[in-house]
Amino acid sequence: MNKDTDEILEYIKTIFWTIFVAAIIVSICVADLRINIGKKKNTEFHIKELTNVRLSLDELFYLERQNPSDFMINLKIAFLYEIIKDTKNAEINYEKALSKSNNNPFALYKTAMFYVTQKEYNKAINYILIIPDSGNKKYYELKARFYSKLGTSFLNDDDYYNSIKIYKMALKYAKNVSPEIENKVKKDLANAYNEFAEKFINENDPRHAITMLENALEIFPDPYAMYKLGLIYRNVDDEKALKHIQNAYDIKPEIVNTEIYNKLLTHLIKRCAEEGEYSKSRFYTLKLDNLKRKIINTNIFEGDIIISNFRIIAHKKFIIGKKKYYASFNIKNGSNYPIDNLFIKLSIHPQGVKPLTVEQKVVSRNNPITSDKTAYNIKIPIDNAKLDTISKYAEIQVLAKKDIRLQWTMIDYLTVSFTK
Repeated sequence: MNKDTDEILEYIKTIFWTIFVAAIIVSICVADLRINIGKKKNTEFHIKELTNVRLSLDELFYLERQNPSDFMINLKIAFLYEIIKDTKNAEINYEKALSKSNNNPFALYKTAMFYVTQKEYNKAINYILIIPDSGNKKYYELKARFYSKLGTSFLNDDDYYNSIKIYKMALKYAKNVSPEIENKVKKDLANAYNEFAEKFINENDPRHAITMLENALEIFPDPYAMYKLGLIYRNVDDEKALKHIQNAYDIKPEIVNTEIYNKLLTHLIKRCAEEGEYSKSRFYTLKLDNLKRKIINTNIFEGDIIISNFRIIAHKKFIIGKKKYYASFNIKNGSNYPIDNLFIKLSIHPQGVKPLTVEQKVVSRNNPITSDKTAYNIKIPIDNAKLDTISKYAEIQVLAKKDIRLQWTMIDYLTVSFTK
């Protein structure tokens, strides 16, 4: 009996150690997997993607055998070969699609687009020319899209002349398709003129740069072209310079260097005054004042906003009412201009409690903060029911901005106690 018991115990020990060793091996494998998972992730995704393409190709080859005259199958096969960078087989299947379709317009378009990506422009153009210039809106759209892509390809090759020429052809067809496609081609054509102008600017050839930028603006009201024109005209015609910079600023103020704009207006004010053109001088003075106001109303400068008497207050309605917390502080306008739009964000870091963020619009045009010495009291509700049960203090960042589209500016950093 003792012998049998010893054998059973020995058997249990063997099983235990086997399981123990197996568990260690599994743990090591799991750890290794976790260490290497980041390295393998991209490779595995790429393999999976290629595998899916190969599976799709096999399916399409099967469908091709079942439907040998269906050219759309060959277009799909060609497209998948493009994805895996097998241009030889892509070309074979595009040509197969063309022969099967008897030069179907869509097959011609897809094949021509393929040859554009291969930079075989003559082949691409020869195929797109087969599509008739009839009153068919679909044909016009195919040609508009093709010439737009071809124009972009020439532009990427720094071939500005051909890029502009081809974009103009795209625009001719786009006008007969839809306002959306026409507008896109106009933007592309204007951009090509812009790029060409940049080349002349770099070559110190302002005359040709001005011509290209003016051509761009005839096509599309591009603020970048306006601003570049303004910068070039500063040394030629300061009033034309102001006109173009003003137009750019009205559309996209963030691209305009306000210091340059300021100096230009200041120069015009002085020049007009010296020449006895006092009405013009007064006009430019008003423009300068308006510019300064816009800058002040957009940007927050040091000392503009002064925060004082910051507290976090807890209020409770009745004896058993739920506590409500508020950030209470005084805000003063330290600038020389009224603030008529202001957003405040509080980043609150209490000890022992997860950080929280609250933000609120605190000033509007209906209730601006004047530039006198008056301090305004602001209260912002804080949604945290246990704010003062763990900590009596919190570190708080106070951030502000005058325009909801702009970045936050930190205006104060303080440690605040909770007041019940």
